[in-house]
Amino acid sequence: MPECFRSVLERLDKDNELLHIRKPIDVRYISPLIVQADKPVWFHDPISFDIPVVSGLYWKRDRLARSLNWPESELGVRFPRGVQKMMDPVTVEEAPCQEVVKLGDEVDLTELPIPFLGERDGGAFISAGVLLARDDEGVVNAGVYRLMYRSRNETSVDLVTNSDLRRCYEAAFKRQEPLPIAVCIGVHPFEMLCAAFKAPPGVCEMNIAGGLHGEPVRMVAAKTSGLPVLADCEIVLEGEIAPVGWTVDEGPFGDFAGMYTGVRWNPTFSVKAMTHRRKPLFQVIQMPWENAWLGAVAMEAQILEVLSAAGVHTVAVRVTEGSACRWSVIVSIRKRAGGGKNALMAILSLPDTKHAVVVDEDVDIFDAEQVEWAKTFRVQADQDVIIISGAQGKHIDPSVRAWELPKGQLPTTSKMGIDATTPEGISPDHYEIITHPFRDKVKLESFL
Repeated sequence: MPECFRSVLERLDKDNELLHIRKPIDVRYISPLIVQADKPVWFHDPISFDIPVVSGLYWKRDRLARSLNWPESELGVRFPRGVQKMMDPVTVEEAPCQEVVKLGDEVDLTELPIPFLGERDGGAFISAGVLLARDDEGVVNAGVYRLMYRSRNETSVDLVTNSDLRRCYEAAFKRQEPLPIAVCIGVHPFEMLCAAFKAPPGVCEMNIAGGLHGEPVRMVAAKTSGLPVLADCEIVLEGEIAPVGWTVDEGPFGDFAGMYTGVRWNPTFSVKAMTHRRKPLFQVIQMPWENAWLGAVAMEAQILEVLSAAGVHTVAVRVTEGSACRWSVIVSIRKRAGGGKNALMAILSLPDTKHAVVVDEDVDIFDAEQVEWAKTFRVQADQDVIIISGAQGKHIDPSVRAWELPKGQLPTTSKMGIDATTPEGISPDHYEIITHPFRDKVKLESFL
């Protein structure tokens, strides 16, 4: 049986990488305590709730690596192995996530200890749910979308930006039919990581998770729709997105870019069933960094994949922290003639990338001074800077002025690529770095 959310916590606890807070805690204080902690936190006794809260597993890159049980330096490299070794999920008849079943009027979301994540948030948000939906071709899509609490059996669902779930909903909305979905809370980091990844068309993200586990992910049929859900998760919310379109006010929300979104318009999710383990845990993803670092691994993997398809020999990839690990990318390559421009075109074709810098393999992309040196001395702006207008954008970026758009309309953005590789026709001798004489023969310590 593959590892699940609980076994990850057991492993972290064994390695002394989990902080336990056993004192009663007001759920309003969960968010500020998470960001102060130097480890993931298990809140055992939220006041007025019977369900403990776990959060902070992905707050920093090293914590994400420990949760995945991978070396930190191999995050972007290991993820593509799941794509290469995909496994179809297996269906089981009985599952831990359905030990308790509540249907119809029994559903009450106020049983969940949903905290406020940002001071100016417009409501309490479920942030760590993996949403599953079936598209018109029968493929089950998985993604991570925030849900704002509205009532005991209804939330809004964030479908502002372009996504597979939005496309599924648009097709159902055109037919004026509800879209059945399921939300799995408390999942293994592999499932969360894969849900944050834009899988190739026709591929279920849980097949990739199986490749990462090295064995198939266990699924069970949802009680109300038959939609496959993650058998070993903690809590499942079953229901449907109503065909009301982008009509319900939602937000503001402190998003993963570190800024608040404004009030948006989104559809609603009606919860028809809630199933869970007998003693479930409620996972929270705290903005901004948990979501950002989850996205970083998927972004680096996507960049490696698209560069490989473009025939670019990639040495290293880095998504930058200042861009919330998503919009800005630095890549070092083993260059052939024109390779810098080819790499830029491939990187900027990805929907989330906005700025890209490509350097030669002699530049350490994790050293900001070296990258700045390459941009300064290997770039002519009129020859080496690429600008693309009218590309796919995201509402979360204030510079696209999304508030000026009609309800439900997708924004566009401009993209920029900088080819900071050595220009063709210039000898490498012109970039020879100064070295100092006799540096191997004399040591300062000998003279002190």
